Amino acid sequence: MEENNMVEHAKGYTNGAEFRHANQYEETQRLHKSSASVDEIDKGGHTPTVGINLEFIMRMNSIKWLSEEVRNRDLSVAILGISTVEGPADFQTLLKSLGANRISTTAVDISDGIFTKIEQLELDEIVCLQRDARDTGLPGASQDLNLRDHLGNCCPPAIDRGINKEAARILKPGGIAVVNITTSDLLARSQGRTIINFDQAVNLFGEEITRAFQTEIYDLIDLKRKFPMLNTELLRGKIIEIESNESFVVFGEDEQGHGEWFRRLDDHISTWEQDGFEIVEIQTRQGTDGHKPPLECLRHNVILRKL
Repeated sequence: MEENNMVEHAKGYTNGAEFRHANQYEETQRLHKSSASVDEIDKGGHTPTVGINLEFIMRMNSIKWLSEEVRNRDLSVAILGISTVEGPADFQTLLKSLGANRISTTAVDISDGIFTKIEQLELDEIVCLQRDARDTGLPGASQDLNLRDHLGNCCPPAIDRGINKEAARILKPGGIAVVNITTSDLLARSQGRTIINFDQAVNLFGEEITRAFQTEIYDLIDLKRKFPMLNTELLRGKIIEIESNESFVVFGEDEQGHGEWFRRLDDHISTWEQDGFEIVEIQTRQGTDGHKPPLECLRHNVILRKL
């Protein structure tokens, strides 16, 4: 591990272990390793792990093209945002199954809670960096591939857009980005949830707080620290529109009140294309997640190519 002891907390640091527990990742991972099928897990109200998403990647029409791109090559791979310990190993397994040779992986996350476990995995080469994914410090055009597994659901939209620019910067021309994302297209159908639309949000919280939802707030503890007069507990579980284009945040039931962000698919597509990606393929499926009450999800597995 390169620098965990050098940085007290990266900007936007959150308790990753608590977030993983709240999303029941360990239970989902256990089911994934058992006899349960990926489709059963995905449709059973579980938040998919990296391994599950990568199995859906394997079903995409473009998997033959991806195999041709990586076959017999040594690859430099950046993983931006670590959702599970097994994620880097699952990605390496996917690439080797497609014919890649040696894989050098850089894993970047603002929380260092699982770095030690990741470094103990039997990977070709792994370096873990506790950094803001908008500024990885990696050289420009140095990576063959990068992976973002639901990272856009774990940070405010302005931050996710900044991460996309960094993902494009560090990729070589022709480099490949694998993005797994859940969008807001079905979110309003979620049962048992109060929806606060954008105009209501501005009236209730004011422009400064609404803007903070878009740009810097990660969880309710963070929100309370920045705006101590706000009764943050009243926001738990509500679907709050923070941009006037069906861009929402939902603060969870875990102690820290982690936020999860959902934007329309066409918003993501616009961001990818503006930063120089072309879309190779998008695979879409519907489901619910592990929240209670569950959120209605439209999930997308995406392969992009850097122009």
